[in-house]
This record gives sequence, structure tokens and C-alpha cells, in this order.
Amino acid sequence: MSTSLPRPAVMVLVGVVAIAGVFLLSHRGSNKSDTSAPSAPSSTTTAPGASPSTANQTTAPPAQSRPHSQANAGARSDRARTLPPPVKRALDAHKVVVLLFWNPRAVDDRSVRKAVAGVSTRGGKVAVFTDRLKHLARYTKITAAANVVQTPTLIVVDRKSKAQVATGYMDEVSIDQHVVDALHGE
Repeated sequence: MSTSLPRPAVMVLVGVVAIAGVFLLSHRGSNKSDTSAPSAPSSTTTAPGASPSTANQTTAPPAQSRPHSQANAGARSDRARTLPPPVKRALDAHKVVVLLFWNPRAVDDRSVRKAVAGVSTRGGKVAVFTDRLKHLARYTKITAAANVVQTPTLIVVDRKSKAQVATGYMDEVSIDQHVVDALHGE
């Protein structure tokens, strides 16, 4: 007695095997290029606009380039952890800081950004800043206690460095109310 699979099931199995085969073949080729010996400097191709000295740097042994690249990575991460200078100056001057994290692709975010741009600086007592969520690490001194996970997120820091967080759509009136509350220390 023989049992056979229905034709649609056979077609699905053949499709899965074919996709797996293509996947394995495509990844096997990329692994070979990663493990092969470096090519001679004469066969190195340079990107358009790159100087030949840049091509020679790519053929240097990894041990020579590693400390330099680690130092650059450390410098980049230190810069990412520090506040941008205008924000730091505003906080040091005990101004109310309005900081909006937004996504340019979202309609609500663009509306909130427009509303934030219209907020009065109250004669220099308020500093307004906007940035994208991907730059959140730059503001850890402000956002450490705030759980910023979505956009738009508005953070208003009062003169005593106490932050209030508001998320979602806000109009200019509600943003202005947050600023007034921060100015009055409420």
C-alpha cells in the first residue's frame, strides 16, 4: 500500500527546497570571499574619488590598523554620549529646554515639529531643539530617566533640570502649556 502526498503539498516542499538551495548557494559564495587571502595591492580597485593611498590602507595587516580604529570608535561613542553644545549651553544657562524627538516620515511627527517651531522663546528663557530618534544616545543626560521609545516625544526640562515627557500628537497650545508649567516650576 503506497500513500502519496497531495500535489499542492509536493509543490510546497519543492519550493522550500529550491529556496533553501538558493539561500545556501548565495551565502556559501560570500563566505569564500571572506576567508580567502587578501589580494595583491596591484589588483586593488579604488572607489570613485578615493585616492590610491586609501586603497593601500585597506591592504595593511589588521594588527596595525586595529588600535587606530578602536581609538576612533571610542571617540565617536564619547561624542555620541555628550550633549550637543547648544543644548548643553542652554541647560548650563538654566533655560527651559524643549526637546522634540521626531520621525520625518510620520505625519503626526511633522505636525508636532511645526508646532514646536512656533513655540515662543519667552525672551530667551526657552531654548527649542528637535532631533531624530536615531540620535537619542546624544541626549542620555536628559533622557536617562525618561523612557523614550516612540515618536513624537516631547521633553521639557525646567530650570531645575527636572524633565517632563509627553508623547503623541500635540498642538502648539498644549506644547506651550508644558513650557509655561516648566517656567513656573510646576
